[in-house]
Amino acid sequence: MRYMSIEALAEYVAMSDIDLDAEIRRVELETRALQARRSSLIAVAEARQIHAADGHHSIKGYLRATCNWSNAKIARQRSLARSIDAVPSIADALGAGHIGVPSAMQIARVHANRRIRHLLPAIAPVLLEHAEHLSFDDFKICVDRFIMLADLDGAFDGLAADIEHRTAHVTAVGGGVHVSASGGDPITSATMTAIFERFVQAEFRHDVDARSDEHGDTADQHPLPRSATQRRFDALSAIFDAAAISDGGKAPDPLVNIVCDERTLDEAFTRAGMLLPGGSRLDVDELGAVVADWMHDQITIDPASLLDRRCETSTGIVVPPILAVQAALTGHVRRVVVDSAGVITDLGRKQRLFTGSNRVAAKLLHRRCGHPGCDIAATFADVDHIDGWAADEGRTDQHNADVRCGKHDRFKHRHRWRTRRDPTGRKYSVRPDGTVVLPVGERTPDLTVDELERCVRRRLDELRQHHAEVSAPR
Repeated sequence: MRYMSIEALAEYVAMSDIDLDAEIRRVELETRALQARRSSLIAVAEARQIHAADGHHSIKGYLRATCNWSNAKIARQRSLARSIDAVPSIADALGAGHIGVPSAMQIARVHANRRIRHLLPAIAPVLLEHAEHLSFDDFKICVDRFIMLADLDGAFDGLAADIEHRTAHVTAVGGGVHVSASGGDPITSATMTAIFERFVQAEFRHDVDARSDEHGDTADQHPLPRSATQRRFDALSAIFDAAAISDGGKAPDPLVNIVCDERTLDEAFTRAGMLLPGGSRLDVDELGAVVADWMHDQITIDPASLLDRRCETSTGIVVPPILAVQAALTGHVRRVVVDSAGVITDLGRKQRLFTGSNRVAAKLLHRRCGHPGCDIAATFADVDHIDGWAADEGRTDQHNADVRCGKHDRFKHRHRWRTRRDPTGRKYSVRPDGTVVLPVGERTPDLTVDELERCVRRRLDELRQHHAEVSAPR
């Protein structure tokens, strides 16, 4: 094991980019292996109660004295150790480097929930597979979905507490202001976030226009008048100003999209219908109890199937199905229903550009730019063809839709990167030399199925075109 020193730093500075990347990946794999060993040691130490030898009341006191950790770190490490003790395959995947420490901590959240921890052995293989191939943010949402659907009683209790204890403060501090808010429900939070981001985007456009007016064709060479943080403050101020001058007029409903798979929404409506004889008023508590009982039955039959479900805002906030039902009944929120393949619309090759509802649909299926590591929201990105329209005869449909921010859209085409899918539908970036862009520890996926499907699709298009030409009147 090498440690940082002046000599080591000089060695790293002298490395080529390729060697530096390889060293970072090697150290990350070592870190994962050490974490797996440490968690296993903590699990055995807690089982043996070795803390008693030195008079500690618990393993917590032992770790605080031995490792000099904070209580927060001790809680995280014990949670991971207990999940590994229950499902050793978590340590195997972590030790082999196939999953990262943060993803392993997410799996530990399932074991930490006493109401659903008995499901972890059955669901662990699927969670580990997702942890290896999904980005951390997407995997966290995956775990959020499972915990919400597997523990609807807890989700409803947490939702009720958040609504009951919602609060907000606007306080003058010196010559400035401090604004804080907490609580509420997922749809309200998504609505408020959408309003805020809309005003932030308006401030950004204002700065871009002002810079263009001042500098003309050389505008891109000059900084914007305000920083991103300043624009966010001014956006919040603009919201208050808009409310002050509205004079009681009703503002248009903000755009919030709940993306839900057909099965979850259909079953939620079916269960809700049991409580609405003769058009009676929806009872939220009663509906929540019935849906929770139904979901428990689904978990008993096939817990892994819940990972294929989705009920969340387009920005990734997980929503209990009860709220999706309410939104569908009130009509204040747009519902976006996807099929088993995650497809909303399909316009074939009728048009070159993703516009209108087809563009909206493409962005709803993505939360952020598709370039590995980029976190620019899909709202501010472009919709791009996976297979180029002209070069590869790519279709303008959701199967061929990808989302890239302006910089990475240009980068992809300039450097001739391609996007390919594995058998599960996950998308990967491929360099011109055929190497797949992967994070540390992820094994190379099988992309041959996607290549075969593309060849078949092109051949079918050729046959359809030939048939049309032969059948055309002369």
